[in-house]
Amino acid sequence: MMTEVEWRETGYIPTPEEYMENAVVTFALGPIVLPALYFIGPKITEYTVRDTEYNELFRLMSTCGRLLNDVQTYEREYIDGKINSVSLLVHHSGGSMTIPEARKELQEPIDTCRRDLLRLVLKEDSVMPRLCKELFWKMCKTCYFFYYQGDAFSSPEEKVGAVDAVIHEPLQLPLDLRPGLDLSYLHERKND
Repeated sequence: MMTEVEWRETGYIPTPEEYMENAVVTFALGPIVLPALYFIGPKITEYTVRDTEYNELFRLMSTCGRLLNDVQTYEREYIDGKINSVSLLVHHSGGSMTIPEARKELQEPIDTCRRDLLRLVLKEDSVMPRLCKELFWKMCKTCYFFYYQGDAFSSPEEKVGAVDAVIHEPLQLPLDLRPGLDLSYLHERKND
């Protein structure tokens, strides 16, 4: 975050690449994901965490989350005097790109990161245990939950309905999936 403060204080406008290199770290999923990896089940060695596969899982998850966040929070960050990937695309386009166009253009790298992350999670020959790789995927999905259609992280009321539904509303299963329910009479009626 110090890098972002230095950019702001000096008036330096980074390239999108410089911004993303720093933004992947400042999105701060590392302190959440890395400790959780040690509690999932399979033993994680120092070798596993230092492997390029771990770094790539982390980079893809964090890039996806950062871009999703940037697309939804650019207005608030602009008011706060902060830059993000949306404002940088507009700035570096020399004025030829609008905010809605920049937001739309960022969808492709978001989709690419998500697809590459899933491919790495599903890869069979791997240093990282599958359960641990799935944590990166689940965190990416959590980022989608918070940022896909708004900034639900900064505005909790955005997701209250979804959370209430998970906690308070019973799961509705199709009739044929309920255990112990005899549905043979339905088949008999169809044949009549």
